[in-house]
Amino acid sequence: MTDTLKSICEQCTHLLDPQFEFIPSELQRHKEIILRDIGEIVSAAAAGQEKTVTVLAGGIFESVLYSFIQGQIEYIAVRRGGSFTFDPDGNLDNYISIFNRWFSEVFTIPDIVVQYRNFVHINQELQYPSDTCQIAAPEMLRLLDALLGKLTEYAKS
Repeated sequence: MTDTLKSICEQCTHLLDPQFEFIPSELQRHKEIILRDIGEIVSAAAAGQEKTVTVLAGGIFESVLYSFIQGQIEYIAVRRGGSFTFDPDGNLDNYISIFNRWFSEVFTIPDIVVQYRNFVHINQELQYPSDTCQIAAPEMLRLLDALLGKLTEYAKS
């Protein structure tokens, strides 16, 4: 028997009990927004809403990376041997690229996250088989849970 979206979400310990030590304390509003969105994705998963979970997970990825990278500006600048300017008008693809370049030892986010998140646009979803959200939703939950776990470990180290 395959897992339901609800049962998969119930196994995502970092989604169910998110820790935000990796987000600087001055970004409290960021934490509030991410926590709200996590509550909504858990509800959507419990209701089996595959597209909602897929798209919302992409939004949470973006929020988490946006907040995390803001807190890592100095670290990235040192690693680059110069400066780093955070672009608050970037997008998920940009934030994943920055994260994978400078934090791949923590976790590597696959490009499919951006493709799934873009299902918010019908012209993007039409390019995939009709059962893609059924595949994407559990994958996005698991990837998001893994990212949250790895960032929590990173913050504690």
